[in-house]
Amino acid sequence: MYSKRNLNYKYIILFFFVGGCLFAQTGSIHGIISDGINGAPLEGANINIKNNQLGAVSSSNGSFTVLDLPSGYYTLIISYIGYETLTLPDIWVRPNAYDLLDIELNQQVLKLDGLVVEESYFKSSSINQEQSTVFRNSEIRRAPGAAQELSRILNSLPSVASVGENRQDMMVRGGGPTENGFIIDNIPIPGISHFVQEDGRSNGPIGIINTEMVEDIEFFSNGFSAKYGNRLSSYGDIKYRNGNMKSTEGNFSLGIGGMGALIEGPMLDKASYIISFRRSYLDLVADAINAGGIPSYDDIQGKITVKPNSSNTFTFLTVNGGSLYNREKKDAQSENLSDYGKRKANQKTLGLNYQRIWNKNAFSNSSISYTSQFIDAFFKNIFSDNMSYLANNTSNYIQFRQINQLYLNNAASTEFGFEAIRKDTKYNFLINSLDIDQTVSLLNLSAFSTFKFSFSNQYLVSIGGRVDWNDFEEKYLYSPRFNVRYLLPLGFGSLTYNFGLYHQNPHEIYMSINSNKNIQSVKAIQHSLTYEKLLTSSSKLSLSIYKKRYSDAPMLPKQEGVNEPIFLMDQSRIYGNINSNGVSNASGIEILIEKKRAENFYGLVGGTLFNTSYKDQYGITRNREYNYRYILNVVGGYRPKSKWELSIRWSLFGGKPYTPINEVLSKELQREILYLDKWNEEKTPVYHSLFLRYDYRLNFSFGNLVGFVEFWNAYNRENIETIFWDNGIKEVTYFNFIPVGGFEIEF
Repeated sequence: MYSKRNLNYKYIILFFFVGGCLFAQTGSIHGIISDGINGAPLEGANINIKNNQLGAVSSSNGSFTVLDLPSGYYTLIISYIGYETLTLPDIWVRPNAYDLLDIELNQQVLKLDGLVVEESYFKSSSINQEQSTVFRNSEIRRAPGAAQELSRILNSLPSVASVGENRQDMMVRGGGPTENGFIIDNIPIPGISHFVQEDGRSNGPIGIINTEMVEDIEFFSNGFSAKYGNRLSSYGDIKYRNGNMKSTEGNFSLGIGGMGALIEGPMLDKASYIISFRRSYLDLVADAINAGGIPSYDDIQGKITVKPNSSNTFTFLTVNGGSLYNREKKDAQSENLSDYGKRKANQKTLGLNYQRIWNKNAFSNSSISYTSQFIDAFFKNIFSDNMSYLANNTSNYIQFRQINQLYLNNAASTEFGFEAIRKDTKYNFLINSLDIDQTVSLLNLSAFSTFKFSFSNQYLVSIGGRVDWNDFEEKYLYSPRFNVRYLLPLGFGSLTYNFGLYHQNPHEIYMSINSNKNIQSVKAIQHSLTYEKLLTSSSKLSLSIYKKRYSDAPMLPKQEGVNEPIFLMDQSRIYGNINSNGVSNASGIEILIEKKRAENFYGLVGGTLFNTSYKDQYGITRNREYNYRYILNVVGGYRPKSKWELSIRWSLFGGKPYTPINEVLSKELQREILYLDKWNEEKTPVYHSLFLRYDYRLNFSFGNLVGFVEFWNAYNRENIETIFWDNGIKEVTYFNFIPVGGFEIEF
């Protein structure tokens, strides 16, 4: 089947460039300083460059400029009376380039007697108290082994388990791959992957998000605010860059994922645009590399920002992507596979967001968006040419989202709003002996509120909740959230306790089957306790323990000897006659040590010990699909000079559970037969792999060149993802050793 197909792209991408005469040039730093609560510009903020006499003061609209800086990397220290001082490292200054820094300062809430406020490279927020991790554009660009894909960058965190290099799916704190939500500039995005499957999982290594467009991503895995909903495990809040307001510029890039171009510049007087295009070239060289079926993709995305004055900002966003996987019959026969066919997928999102600053204490964000998704796929048996799989599905979303933040006083603030989502999906598919032609319409309405306050000079408390209603259950779902942070005396760090109840709709594809009409939303309860300590101004320790419990998950009914004891939230399986009796538990302990680049090196070490299991329909406790039990990631980089940099990533995780195959009976029946009584009891070998990366940066008369060389799986370990049957027992493996190169030209 296609879902088990190993897209093991063993290819080498060579790169080269035609040089010119190198010469020294200067660049500049531009930015806007604003209040982190209401977005109002801050006039008079001090911007100092560390170890440098130059600096600036923000103007009445919050903007600042530092001119005539020699090319290189700088650290900014931004301070303002009544606000937390912010330190921003890795500000890359080079000629022929314009990066606008959108900097938000948080108001100081707690003032402890005798406490010495130290310089810190880590942004803390009194408004968004849930622990989160922020990756800025500079960190996304240089991440080894990530190929500038968001999911592989997030996989370096201890809370995130990876499927591997072949796909983008993430499992957060024992959850499944469909339990994670994403939003861009207040506009929900149903999925961030190319090669998407019917239920939202990915089946390819390329994401729809062009990270060249990303200003930063804030990722919540330790619980998330009530303003985020309909997901059980995590949320990623992505912020796209605003375009250049002064002049037109762009770049061209070539790398492992394909080729791309980006252009940005001013529009009229108070508007800017930024737009990017990417396309895979792998389909063009498929015959040369003997791939036996190859993926291709393209995407175009853009953002227009209109700011008529400091109180009003309009943002127009579009994110469009298409993908195609094609396996010819001759290729399936040569690789001894049972099916051939193709899968085509498209996703388009258009959105408008309006941000209004009402006064110095209040602001609002309101957005409306439209998304369409389309999947057209078929696979046939190579022996009979009979259709084994067919899908022709179309989904249309209309979404409205409104958020308000109100600053009450120095110790209290509130956030509230609502959202509405209407989704209509036309299903036409043949899978697992189900022949479905059905239209499903679903309406979700939600309201949320959070009140945040401090007291006793040591406690920060957040109390909130969310109420959801949908027209397939026709009942109210209540999701309380609670978060309290206690600042330990004498600078010994902080303790944060987090509690949250979360709900998520079962996927609409289940609702298209008449025998599944009684299923309901899945529920998860999470408790966590986190200790944080700033070790130095540029390094931080985090230690977390957590426990999650799922209920009302979709499950097959009890039917001895017939039904697989599968947990449906973990695999792409479509069945009828399912119920909502599934329960699951996850618990673990995580440690994360982060080091920002204050000197010549940076990195993180993240590890977790965890266990995630479920009870099948027969009452037996079994491993969930990605119960690796332990994960360790070591990521680091060394930059002695601004023009070149070395970085590494080493990843280790335990074996993936799988079900042993009855080889004798599978041969006899010519289809996969599993030992159902040993479901998920076997494990693949332990995974570990090393990624090496070398970056270089050069300035030319025509622009700047940024190049890189990477070695994926540098010591060429054969890592097995899973075992499956397709005319014999076969192994799905991750990438072997692959040298990778790429470059970007800025002009």
